Amino acid sequence: MSWKNRNHTEQEDESFFVSMTDIMVGLLFIFILIIMYFALQAKMDAERIVSLEDQIETYTPEDKEVTVERKKLDLYKDRVNQQREKILKWLKSYLTTRGVESVELDIQNGILRLPEGVLFDSGAYEIKPLSNADNTAKILADALSEVLPCSVMTANGVPYRPYVSCNLTSFNNRNAGYIEAIFLEGHTDNIRITKHLPGAPLLDSNLKLSARRATNTFEMIMDSKKQLIEFYAPVSSGNEPVLAVSAYGETRPIASNDDPEGRASNRRIDLRILMHQPKDYDAYQDLLDQIGIPKGDKIR
Repeated sequence: MSWKNRNHTEQEDESFFVSMTDIMVGLLFIFILIIMYFALQAKMDAERIVSLEDQIETYTPEDKEVTVERKKLDLYKDRVNQQREKILKWLKSYLTTRGVESVELDIQNGILRLPEGVLFDSGAYEIKPLSNADNTAKILADALSEVLPCSVMTANGVPYRPYVSCNLTSFNNRNAGYIEAIFLEGHTDNIRITKHLPGAPLLDSNLKLSARRATNTFEMIMDSKKQLIEFYAPVSSGNEPVLAVSAYGETRPIASNDDPEGRASNRRIDLRILMHQPKDYDAYQDLLDQIGIPKGDKIR
């Protein structure tokens, strides 16, 4: 081998050795960084554990009591929502059994929906004697008078029907949830009223039409079952009669007004149920006192 060839080979070997050294140094550097990362994480975890231990040591009995109270209040609010769902399903079942078909439920928003034709046809607002609307309104009144007594109060702020005896009835209230308000809501499509409706020259807007429908339904229900006026909300909700009227015209559609089917869906009467929710634990305890449940007793 010539001197030049031997020298060239030695240079290649030296170059290869330098490259391997650089790689090993790089890998060692990465390894050190990984070790430092996990060491830092371990330190942070240790500090977090110490912090939690310090919190536990400073966690007073009063804090524990507040947490328990909040849990009880949250559980009660869940039961109130369960009671509203039961009321809606009972009402629908009652109506269906009595021949009132096409009733819809919106459980999430607490609504029993009476679509067009169940009470009023398009452009109609009157409840004439012996008509379909007359029959439906009276059946709805019957349903409310049968289903609601265990879930409402009296004007004196006590349960309309005693809590204990209600637990033995079909339309019970084992959840101890009470109604704050029931709104009979009138709704229409977005087609403007361009001519006077028969016998009602002042009904020149959808809002007025929806209000007349809701009001006529309310009056028919109240006339049919006088006891409904005796159904009140709990004291902390204002202790007002639970049944009321509201009207929205075309402002709250549930379907598109771009086609006949959607407009028909928007022409409806909604019965919206709002439940009483105590604002805090003290209000919850006050409600239990009104119901007649001794402190410490569990809701059945």
